[in-house]
Amino acid sequence: MYVRGREVKFNLVGGRFLAPPNLYWFALSGVLMVVSVVALALLGVNLGIEFRGGYLVKMRLDQPAAVGEVRGILGEFAGQGLEKSIVQSSEEGYVLTLRMPYIEDTQQRKQTIDAVKERLDGLYGIAEVLQEEQVGSEWGREVSTKALVALGVFLVVILVYISLRLEFKMAVTAIVALLHDTLITVGIYALSCRQVTPVTVIAFLTILGYSLYDTIVVFDRVEENTNVMARAGRVTFSGIVNESVNQTLMRSIGTTLTTLLPIITILVFGGETLKDFAFALFLGVLLGGYSSIFIASPLLAMWKEREPRYAAARERAETKGAREAILISKPRPAEAEAAARNRGAEARGAAAGSEEEEAPEAAPSRAAASGPKAKKPAPSGQRKKATTKGPAGGKKKKKKR
Repeated sequence: MYVRGREVKFNLVGGRFLAPPNLYWFALSGVLMVVSVVALALLGVNLGIEFRGGYLVKMRLDQPAAVGEVRGILGEFAGQGLEKSIVQSSEEGYVLTLRMPYIEDTQQRKQTIDAVKERLDGLYGIAEVLQEEQVGSEWGREVSTKALVALGVFLVVILVYISLRLEFKMAVTAIVALLHDTLITVGIYALSCRQVTPVTVIAFLTILGYSLYDTIVVFDRVEENTNVMARAGRVTFSGIVNESVNQTLMRSIGTTLTTLLPIITILVFGGETLKDFAFALFLGVLLGGYSSIFIASPLLAMWKEREPRYAAARERAETKGAREAILISKPRPAEAEAAARNRGAEARGAAAGSEEEEAPEAAPSRAAASGPKAKKPAPSGQRKKATTKGPAGGKKKKKKR
């Protein structure tokens, strides 16, 4: 990854399960998955009337209706479960759509629906009933079963495709990442008590496609780097995966952020139904970008390093690293002797420097005390002739005195 023209690399993928950095990612995902399972076990999934059956009525009103006020009216029929109804308004409140839960008792269902219509007619005036449908609970269960079957077929097709395009281990780890994203998304959705509608199912399918796309991008780069880097035989497979993740990291982050921006806009400014759709998309896109880097890639690295070829490469790398650590922590004898000699030379240099500082001060007194004695003049016959240099550098004889 390049930041301001400089290459920056992060250690994001390792070859051990309980060793950093894999330990951090798996611990975080484990906590989220446990929370999701507990939420599903205690709260369950809040299915809409399309999956569990119900009653749909769409009407045109004489006066615009307030959604909050209509929900208050439906809350008066809490004994029949109408407080869980979905209320939507359009055309500035003149068109009202109600999705009410299914009531098993036929007589009670008819009386309840007639009472709701009477209250709405008294407040706003019902000009025309545009649509009126009833979905039985059996039909809803059939739709749920077909949706699960379609999901299973989708996963099998993806498994076969990635196995043919890349390899089987990449296909399995990609499916594991998909299940990871789906479980956490559904669990958080259940924890928020949001209703699952056909629109939500569309969001879940979109999540699967996005997560799979991001994972395949990373795995394709792993395949390319494996063909180039593994020939030397000195690189571990986790090192290849880590290099591939770093090469695609900026692209993955950029794609995820640009996808999340419009989703956040819908989540903030959209209607209630669109907010449910955007909430599922937000969770799925965020988890899809996360799992492609921190779940699928480490799982692939750990699985591949069990192969003899990459296991030998990891053993060589660990042996080399241990040898270098020993050499760094324990210096060789020759280096120790050289260091001792350097320390001795530095000590002698410091002592000599202190002696030189004291020498100029003591020099005049010593010169005065032990100066050279005056020599007696030699006899005239034994005197040597002194010579001096002339202007041209030649020697001239001095005249005798």
